[in-house]
Amino acid sequence: MLALIIPTAASSQNQVSTPYSKYGLGKVDLFDNAINNAMGGVGYALSNNYHINPLNPASYAGIDTTSLVFDMGFYAEWGRLSSKDNRSKNNSASLSHITIGFPVHRTTKIVLGLLPMSNINYTSSETIVDTNLGTHKKEYAGDGGISKGLLGVAFSPIKNLSIGANLEYLFGNYYKSSSVLFPDSLYMYSARRETNYHINAFNYNFGIQYFYTLKNEDRIGLGAVYNPNVKLKTDNMYSHYTFTSSGGLEYIKDSIHETSDKGNILYPQSFGIGLSYEKKNSFLIGLDGSYANWSEFYLQPDIPNQYLTDEYRLGLGGEWRPNPYGNYMQKLAYRGGIRYSTGMLEIFDTRIKEFGIGFGIGMPIKKTNTMINLSMEYFTKGSTSNGLIREDYFRIGLSLSTKDTWFFKRKYQ
Repeated sequence: MLALIIPTAASSQNQVSTPYSKYGLGKVDLFDNAINNAMGGVGYALSNNYHINPLNPASYAGIDTTSLVFDMGFYAEWGRLSSKDNRSKNNSASLSHITIGFPVHRTTKIVLGLLPMSNINYTSSETIVDTNLGTHKKEYAGDGGISKGLLGVAFSPIKNLSIGANLEYLFGNYYKSSSVLFPDSLYMYSARRETNYHINAFNYNFGIQYFYTLKNEDRIGLGAVYNPNVKLKTDNMYSHYTFTSSGGLEYIKDSIHETSDKGNILYPQSFGIGLSYEKKNSFLIGLDGSYANWSEFYLQPDIPNQYLTDEYRLGLGGEWRPNPYGNYMQKLAYRGGIRYSTGMLEIFDTRIKEFGIGFGIGMPIKKTNTMINLSMEYFTKGSTSNGLIREDYFRIGLSLSTKDTWFFKRKYQ
C-alpha cells in the first residue's frame, strides 16, 4: 500500500526514483525533446526542417530534400516526494534521445533514432511486529526500463499532406522483488522472491498531417497519431531464495525455487490529435489532446491490472521569434506551454493527476545551420491525501539540432 511507502533518495544516472513507477510499465512520461517539452509537450501538428519530431512520424516530411538533420538531447531532473509524514529528494540525469533524419526522395524521408520509453525505480517497505515471527520487515523494489530503437518513414503523396509510421524495436528489463527481512535476528534467514521480465519486441504507430495555407501565407495544421494494442513478448525468470546479511552484504543460503517461461505484456492502444497555427518565421501555437487505454494493460496475462485506468492528456504551447532578420536577441525562439493529464492511476479512489508548465529558448549558432535548445519545466503529480504521495519536479533539458547538405554535389572545393 502506498500509505506505507517510505521513498528513498536517489542520486544516479539514468534513473528516476518514483513510487508510482511500481505500476504499469513504470514512468512513461519521460523527457522527449527540449523543443516539444518547452511548449507543453505539443507536437502532433508541428513539422519543420530544423528538428526531428517523433511525436508524429508524419512530421518527418518537413525535412528538407537536400538536408540531413541530426538531433541529440540531455536532461537533468530534481524532485521532491512528499507524504503527510515524510519528505525525500531525488535527482537524475540522462541522455534523452539521438535521432537522425534524411531524404531518400523528394516525397520520402527516413528517421533513425534511439530513445527511452519507460523507467522503473522504486523501493517501499513496512515494519511488522509479530508475536510468532518477531519484528521483521517487508520490502518491495523494482528497477529497470525499456528503450526503443526507431525506424521512421514519412511519405508526402501530395503537397501539404503527409503520412508516416514508426517501427520501434523495444528492449530492456523489468525487475521486481519482494523480501521478508529479519534485521534483528541471528537465527532467522531472510527470504526474497525475484521476477525478471526481459523484453525484446516490436511496436509500431502511425501518423498523418495536413497543412492548409491561407492567403496571407499563414498556415493551419492538423495532425493525428495512433498506436494500436501490441503484445510485447517477454522472457521471464523467477527465483526464490533465502539469505543472510552482514556488513551491508548479502549471502545466499538456499535456492528454493528457480524457473523460467515466456509471456507477453499488453501495451495499450492510444491516439492523439493536434491543431496548430503558424506564421512563418514569426510564431506558432499548438494544441494537443490524447487518450491512452491503460485500463486494458497487463504486465502478464495472469497478473491483475490493479489501479490503472484510461488516461487523457492536454497540451497547449507555442513559439515566438521577434525578427528573424534583426539582431541576435530578436532571432531567438522563445517558447512556453502548459500540460495536464488525468493520470493513468487511480488509487484509493484518487486520480494521480499531473500538471506541468514549461519555458524554453532556441539559440541559433551564427553562420551555421545549428540551434541549441534549452527547456525548463516544473510539474507536480499526485496528492498527499488518502495516504498518497505528491511528486514535485524541476527539469532542465538541452538539445542540439543541426542540419547539413545531403547528396549535394559541390561545384567548387
